[in-house]
This record gives sequence, structure tokens and C-alpha cells, in this order.
Amino acid sequence: MSNLLTPVSTQMEMEVMEIVEKSLKKAQDHDSVGNVGKAYAYYTVVAELCSSKRAEIEEAFTDVLCEWCMQLEVNNRFSDLLLCYEHSLDIYPNNPRMLNNFAAHLLRNNDPMRAIPYLKKALRVDSTFLPAERNLQNAHSMAVARWHFPMLNDKQRNNAFAQAIHKRISEGYDTVLDVGTGTGLLSLYARDAGAKEIYACEYSRVMVNIAKNVLERNNAKDIKLIPKLSSNLKLSEDIPERLKLIVTETFDAGLFGELIIPSMISIHKNILSTDGMVIPMKATLYMAAVECEYIRYRSSVLFDKIREECSLNFDNVLIIPDDEYYDTENLQNVKINHITEPQVLLHVNFNDMHELQEFAKDGIKAVLSTKCRYDGIIDGLVTWFKLHLDEEIVIDTSEANSCWQLAVFPTIPTICKEGDNLSIKAEVCNGKLKCSYTSSTLKPDTNSKCIYPLSREIIVFLNDFEYIKSLIQISKCHETRKLNCILDTSPFPIYGLLQLKQNKHSEILYYESNNSMLRHLVEQVIKENGIKGTAYAISDYRQIQRSVDVIIFHNFDMKGELRDWGQDSCYELFSYLLKPEGIILPEKIFLMGQLVFSEDLPKMVSVKDENVQWKKNTLNEQHDSEITDVVTNTTDGYSNYKIAEYINEYKIDQIFDLNSSLYSYEPLSEVYTLIEIKENEKMQSIVNFKKVDNGNKQLYPNALICWYKIELISDHVHYTRKNDSFMNHMALVLEHELQSITQADKEVKIKVQQIKGLVNIKLITE
Repeated sequence: MSNLLTPVSTQMEMEVMEIVEKSLKKAQDHDSVGNVGKAYAYYTVVAELCSSKRAEIEEAFTDVLCEWCMQLEVNNRFSDLLLCYEHSLDIYPNNPRMLNNFAAHLLRNNDPMRAIPYLKKALRVDSTFLPAERNLQNAHSMAVARWHFPMLNDKQRNNAFAQAIHKRISEGYDTVLDVGTGTGLLSLYARDAGAKEIYACEYSRVMVNIAKNVLERNNAKDIKLIPKLSSNLKLSEDIPERLKLIVTETFDAGLFGELIIPSMISIHKNILSTDGMVIPMKATLYMAAVECEYIRYRSSVLFDKIREECSLNFDNVLIIPDDEYYDTENLQNVKINHITEPQVLLHVNFNDMHELQEFAKDGIKAVLSTKCRYDGIIDGLVTWFKLHLDEEIVIDTSEANSCWQLAVFPTIPTICKEGDNLSIKAEVCNGKLKCSYTSSTLKPDTNSKCIYPLSREIIVFLNDFEYIKSLIQISKCHETRKLNCILDTSPFPIYGLLQLKQNKHSEILYYESNNSMLRHLVEQVIKENGIKGTAYAISDYRQIQRSVDVIIFHNFDMKGELRDWGQDSCYELFSYLLKPEGIILPEKIFLMGQLVFSEDLPKMVSVKDENVQWKKNTLNEQHDSEITDVVTNTTDGYSNYKIAEYINEYKIDQIFDLNSSLYSYEPLSEVYTLIEIKENEKMQSIVNFKKVDNGNKQLYPNALICWYKIELISDHVHYTRKNDSFMNHMALVLEHELQSITQADKEVKIKVQQIKGLVNIKLITE
């Protein structure tokens, strides 16, 4: 019988192989003409029917899958995208690029928790796969907002809430709802203060899971965790009866930004008993007009610094931020002068239902008059607040080392004189605070200007005078070169516009932008300067149909890293576009580094349990240094909470968007070149920082600060660590590892790898 079946089996195998070969040919044909959807379908047939060919076609399969799914995403076909990746990963379960790219789609779809397992698997398969490592950092940052870490490390905040909760519960407010519980810390304070019933609500799925683990670990299973918004809580369904005490710490730098007012209104209506109490009792918002070059640098471009250097005319142009509300800034290390005396702008009582309902309505909430204290420049308004947790305990968000930042309302820089009158207005719009000022004596000369609200990136770029000056000087050097066609990918194409104006050979400028306002600005500059050349805004380099003489490749993200090149190689693309004698700027990019000690940086990336403990027997003590200076052991009388291990599952090692004026540090090594960045090559280096000499200060390095050295051309070099750079820098926090090496009196050596601008830095511990 088996002999009779053999020819049939062989015939079927031959037919299958014929289908495989035809499908492979069709896949390759469709791929060659860019029809990646059909190419993917035929490659899938090959992989499913012939397992022996899977390794052979894996790279091509992955290429067309990634390109096809990018097209699906652009066309909002996310469900089809999911099916493609899930099916492909059944075929190639250990393909790190496929795992990473699927996770990247999930991150763009705001689903970090689903992305994290794929990224971890990609790194288990290939621990050196840098895109997956970077995306895992992004996923952790998306899953758990970074403000959780400095907040939980704020000893003063934690102890103030612990003391206030203890006091209220001892006064009989012993049934508690913790609104926006996060890790469950305030609920633990209430439990140990003797509350009879405790409920904790939290909307974030990630934080609910963390809180669940924290409560179980701390033997607090009697605290009922409710995965809901406070506004969706219902009596009898979620909570059996009205409660006596509400505790919450859902405040942003602008006080109202996390919708505290509608949340408290809902709680008063549905949950709080008529004789109940809210912690905090009330808040007082303070305001001052300020002079601050740091705010000015980020808030408007007046072109004064480049007027003498630049041949372009910007006289009728004013650029301001496109942000509608406020920035949050840590200004403790920034020079800032109060042009007006700090004043109370408004009060809000969280225990007064009528007052809360008035604040919930959009409109003007306060107007005050004040005078300028001296001659200067008004760069904006700054607000901060005091939380009155009870009648005695107060948290002031303007104090040094507070986990809260200040709310900054930038304005067009305006010269003022001593005694000038200002009328300052506070209003609520869509639940958020807006502050502005007017003055009959101050009249900025902006009426004749065309005002363009544009991104912070463009403003910061144009305010980097040294960098812009270099572009101007380089453009002058190129006046004699026949640069007919230019591609300028910088946030604002100042080099390309200069070429159109100065270089008689320049006729065409391509600049990268999807921003209609930027396009209008470029058109305005062209009109004002009588530039006869033609400028084309492009969103895809494949739109360029001719060879290019010079390319400015500005792939810098203002937060401190190079932008992801994505699936395409820009080096290959630009090499194709560039004429044989053409040039690319910058010529070289290097990553620089220095070991430092910083008290601030570790608090941004991980939580220490010692910072959340509180002394249980301090009920009658004043809220002073004895309360804020926490004893970090866990002997009798102190709490012994275990929180860090759960929140630190989402810790990150790298911090981006750093400006050296915004955090404290002490350098403990020389500055070293870590590696040259080359998009078209995988690079690796070993850097020896030698033994760290801390000068008998008993300080050990706990972070590596990194920034870029940009060599536009050999005699125009720029470092992004300077405070007025168009790009902030980053830090790699390696607290325990660096301390261990330094204490052992060993040399600090690091291994640096880079591919396509992504960098991986590891300590060498052997």
C-alpha cells in the first residue's frame, strides 16, 4: 500500500514546490516595483508552504512586512496591521527587528503595556539590538509618567501628607477615599494612622497593577482598590456609604491641570459626607512677572542677535510659541528676577462646594493690579502654589527640591520701567489655568509684524545664535560655488534661504516640513527679501526629482538624541541624491561624555523606599525640619513600606531633555569623546575614564552626562551641552554600578555601541 502512495506524495510535493517557486518569483517582482502589500502576501505563502526556505527569505520578508505595515498605519488600518504582525511572528517568533517594529506600532498607538513583552523578547534574542532597547525605555516612560519618580522621592511632600492624614483620622475622620492613589502610598499612610475603612481609586491600568502589588506586599489587603476615575464612583456599587475623609494629590504645576476641580465636585456630590473633610483643605496660587533669559530663549524669536550677521530681512516677522497654555519648568538653578512683587492671585477651597462649582466654569477668576519694581524686561508670568493640607501643614511648591515645577506663561519680551502698572488676569479655559497681563504704559513694537505661532523646536533652533552664525558664515563661504539645488532639513531653512539670496547660482531650495504655518513664514521671508529662487516644502525625500549640490541633514531632536532614521537609510538616500562633488553638513558628529555626581538625576529614574517612610509618633510636632528630615532606618516608630521594587519595574536609565542649568551636578572626570556617529556603519569603542579622583569629598560618580559635538565643517564646531543650544542633552544614571567600581579603586571603563544614531552604553565590570 505504501508503494502505491509514494508517487502521489511525490507528485504533491512537486506541485507544492512549484507553487513556492512561482510565489517567490511573484513576491520578488512585486517587491522590486514597490508593491509591498502583494509582495508580503506571496512571501507569506512561501514561508508557510516551505519551512526550509524561511531562513533564506527572512530578511526580504521582514523588509516588506515592515514597509507594508507602515502603509497600513498611514491608512488607519491598524487591525490589519495587527493581524500581519501576529501571523508573521508565528512564522518568525525570534526575529528581533520584527518584534521591535511591531512594538513601535503599538507605542504609536499608545499601548505601551502590550509593546513591552515584545521588546523584552527582542532583547532576549539579541541583547545588542539598540532600537529595541531605546523603544523599551520609551515604553516604560509611556506606561508610568516620569513625574511619579521625583514625587515619590520628595520626602517633604510625603511626610506632610502623612502627618495631615494622621491628624484628621485621629480627629474621627476615619473612613477614607484616596483619589488617584498611584502606588497606594497615601492609603498606606491612612491604614497605619488607624482608619477603619479605606478605598483607593485609580484609572491607569499600569498604576492599578502597581498599587495592587504594593498593597499586597505591605499586608494591606483590607484597602479596597477600585480601578475607576473618581468621577465614575457610585455609592452602594463601589462604596457602601458616604465617607468622612478624601485625600488626593492630583495637582500639576498649574494647580488645575489634572482636572482636580471637576473631580472634587463629583466627590462632594457622590461620596463625601456632609460633615466630611478633604485633604488638602485649600490651595493658594501665587504669581509674579519675571525677567529670565532662559524663558526668553524658549519663548520668542526677535532676530536681534543675527541682524548684523544675516543678510536676510526678518524685520516684519515675529515668532512665538504655538502652546496655548503654560510650560512647566524647574527654575531653581536659573537666574530669575521678579519684576513685580509675588502676590496672591487666587484661593480655592476644596471643602467648599459652591466655590468649586464657580471655578469649574470657564472664565476670568481673578484680576489684580501691580507695579514693576525696577527697569527691566518682562519675559513672562510665573505661578506656584501652596497646598494647605490642614490648618498648620503647608506644602510650598516654590521651595527648593520640591517635586513640583513652576508654571510659566511666556510672553513677548517687553521692556518695562520702574513704576509701570500691570493688570494681571487669571482665567480657566477647558479646565486649565491661563494667565496674562496688559498695561497701558507698555506697548511692544509688534503691531507691524506678522506673527507666526510655531513649535518650540523652531524657536530654540533660531535662538542658538552661535549655530545660526556658523550657518550664515558657511553660506558666505559657499557664495562662489555653483550650488544650484539645496536640501535643508533644519527646523527653519535659514542656510537654504541665504543661498537663494546670496548665491547667483542657487535656484531651488527643498526644505522638510508638513507645517503650514512654517510654509507661510518661509513664503513671507522670500517675499520680504525679494528672493527669486523657488522653495519647495517636502515631506518625503523621494519627492526630489533632481541631484542636489548641498544637504543640511538636521536629524537632531531638541530633547537630546538623534532622530530615528526608520526603515530607510538616509545615508544611502542622500548619497543617491547628492551630486558627486556635493557636500553634506554636518561633516562629523561625535558623542561626548563626563562622569558626574548629582543628587537630582537619580531621583528622576527610580524610587528609594527610604524616601516614603514616615515617623508615626510625630502627631503633635510642627511641620518643620524634624518632619521633613526623614530618618531612613526602619526601627520602631517608623513605617517600613515596600514600594520601590514595583514602581522601579518601569525605571529608565537614560534621561533626555536635560539642560545643565536645571539640575545640580559636580563633575568628577575629564570630558571624553565616546564615539563618532556614523549612520551607515555600526560603531563600537571602549572608553577609559581612569580612576576617579573625588578630591577627598567622598563623592562617587552616579551618572554619565552625554552630549554631541557637531562639526559642521572643520572650523565650525558646536557642543550641545551649552545652555542656549538648540538641543538639550541626556544622562545615563548608573548609581550603584559606578559607586561600586569607584569604591574598589578601579578604572571606570565603558563600552559604547552605535547604529543609525542609536547609542548603547554599558559599564565594563570585569
